[in-house]
Amino acid sequence: ISHLISKDLEESKIESVLYFTERSGHAEEIVSKLNFQDGDALMSVGGDGTLSEIITGLLKREDSYSGKIPVSIVPSGSGNSQANDMEITDYLDSIQRVLNGRLRKMDIGKVTFMDEGEKQVRFSHNLVGWGLGVDANILAEKMRFLGQIRYDLGSLMSIIRGKVRKAKCYVDGNLIDSSFILLLIQNTKTGGDRLTLAPMAHVDDGKMDLGVIYHISRFQVLKLFNQLKAAGSHVWNPNVEYYRFQNLVIETEEPTAINVDGENLGTTPLEIDVIASALKVFH
Repeated sequence: ISHLISKDLEESKIESVLYFTERSGHAEEIVSKLNFQDGDALMSVGGDGTLSEIITGLLKREDSYSGKIPVSIVPSGSGNSQANDMEITDYLDSIQRVLNGRLRKMDIGKVTFMDEGEKQVRFSHNLVGWGLGVDANILAEKMRFLGQIRYDLGSLMSIIRGKVRKAKCYVDGNLIDSSFILLLIQNTKTGGDRLTLAPMAHVDDGKMDLGVIYHISRFQVLKLFNQLKAAGSHVWNPNVEYYRFQNLVIETEEPTAINVDGENLGTTPLEIDVIASALKVFH
């Protein structure tokens, strides 16, 4: 697909240079070292994880280009939440949006977490997972051969296991100290399996959305899961509390796995700072 994109861009008098990633974190590394010139743009050909790495590489730069290089999104990964939210259908649609040149600004979450004893930073455009959602994703990754259905199976297996975690959750400084099944932390409306996790989320409101689900029965969680699949009607469930935040901190007694934009990256303690209008995307 990359060569098709390059050919179509060339026909439109747009010069392109292809870079292929070879490992996790490689896209971030490539973008952090690019010698940009005025008028340049980036195109992410992949899923939400690839886009997250590209944004992270861009926003970690210390030069003036970190805030002005626009990003084009081509959906070609296993999870394409951002493209789905923006109704980008395929690479031809992406190219047309570049040719149109229309840009919009997007909020980005600066996510600070721990990985092997060291503090790490990732910039999130999509979601941050903690709790049952991460359990489901870890199980789903082991069943990639099953295709999209792996997300449903991973979720159902996690619901059956019914793991509950204690945590201190600070929402803009306000403490929630409780036992949780799941925290849904969203910038976009949808997740990697295109479930509508946060139907009221907006990528340009200066905040991220938080759905809090406390310790409830497996039957109630299963009902919630069915509501999730029904266009996000879970937000009306009495067992879900809904917040918007600019800063979120999660502290646990033991390190607990987290997920950023579909990638299982590290553990708590976790902090998210929302940076308003941090990124320009072709819209």
